[in-house]
Amino acid sequence: MKRKGLDEFRMPRWEELPSIPQYPDQVLALLDEWLGEYLSQDGKPVMTRTMVNNYVKLKFIAPPVNRKYDRLSIACLFVIAVLKPVYTIEEIAYLNKLAIRHNGGDVSYNQFCDYVEEAVMCAFEQRVMEKVKNRKDPRHMLWNACNAFACQLYVRKIYLDEVIAAHERIRERAAQREALENSESEEA
Repeated sequence: MKRKGLDEFRMPRWEELPSIPQYPDQVLALLDEWLGEYLSQDGKPVMTRTMVNNYVKLKFIAPPVNRKYDRLSIACLFVIAVLKPVYTIEEIAYLNKLAIRHNGGDVSYNQFCDYVEEAVMCAFEQRVMEKVKNRKDPRHMLWNACNAFACQLYVRKIYLDEVIAAHERIRERAAQREALENSESEEA
């Protein structure tokens, strides 16, 4: 499978999220499909069923109806998945509720997607994202949250992935040398 570049990072908009409620496994597959390439570490899923159940128990997302999650819950899970590497779940829930109260679920979610994509693009092009002027505007917090995510993603993808890959290559070479030395000593 060809790895997606960060220039291809894109969030699904409200209209692209399923309008029909989805079972947990379908929601998790959707999260992995859209975000797995960017957020998955060591091949682990972006989110697990246990995590989703905990978010419901803590009232960070609405409980499923007939074991299915609605579009707003799915959108909230996308927001949580993106922001959880840099914020606590309580902080994310607060930002989510504030944004939904200010603009409604669909507008807030699409605005979040726009900000995240712009922040990622700016981080990787090493330029500054235009800041929201009014500090009391809830979008100011959203702008900062998206920038924090983009910076964390930038560090992980540009530096940490390279460092981890270099360490893996060193370990592989050492293992090959050791295997070669062992085979040579057995022949002697």
